Amino acid sequence: MKVYVKCNKNSNSGLFIGKSETFTKAIYGFSELGCEIIPYEVLDDIYDVVTKEDIVVDYIYQCEEIFRKFGYDDVHVDDYPECLKKYLGRKIWYDTIDSISSHVEKWSAGWFVKPVKSKVFTGKVIKSIKDLVGCGNCEENYEVICSEAIDIRREWRCFIYYDEIYDIKPYKGDYHYTYDPHVIDQIMKDFRTWEERPAACIIDIGVTSDHKTILVECNDAYSSGDYGLEDFKYARFISARWAQIFEREDPFDFRKYQP
Repeated sequence: MKVYVKCNKNSNSGLFIGKSETFTKAIYGFSELGCEIIPYEVLDDIYDVVTKEDIVVDYIYQCEEIFRKFGYDDVHVDDYPECLKKYLGRKIWYDTIDSISSHVEKWSAGWFVKPVKSKVFTGKVIKSIKDLVGCGNCEENYEVICSEAIDIRREWRCFIYYDEIYDIKPYKGDYHYTYDPHVIDQIMKDFRTWEERPAACIIDIGVTSDHKTILVECNDAYSSGDYGLEDFKYARFISARWAQIFEREDPFDFRKYQP
């Protein structure tokens, strides 16, 4: 298998290094798994030679370009899958950023707002007009997901790999708070009822000030951060999702060797 990784070329040594620390971890991880690593600087360098048997380690938009090349136009994991909505602990609804910025009762309500379109701005609580700075685009009225703001004291990332929790890594917050493992077990039980569930994804969980364990959101695995996963586990995590998207066998799915 060939794994193309976005890199920077060092002007002094001429060596390629991962564009980010996460990309460097992917290089180490896929190398441990015996893959051929091919560095590149811009997607145009490799676009024509990438096949469905390969993996591209890049940012979300660049990965989406590769998916579209092969006819996969809507690769997306639902932020709030129906089977897990009962764990949200808050109301969720959709609006547009122009509507919010045009109505004082909305931009002063203290809602948490994040874009439906990935990474066009960072989700945040909107309490005043100044909080809207950086959230707009004069050419596009972004659709946004709104939710009641709740006091989340700590967050974790649950790495889901073939219907099991691969690992749970602390994300941010106060170490005095910890999650209820029984809630996590129930989340996973309900996750397995999701017919079109991803082979690999992230489920973010949080604990509120009143010590309730809730679902924050779900994220796709194809271009996720590692958040401390061991290198080879991170590589296998990415591989599982790419294999599912391209409807091919995952060469690093070793479950078939288990007794």
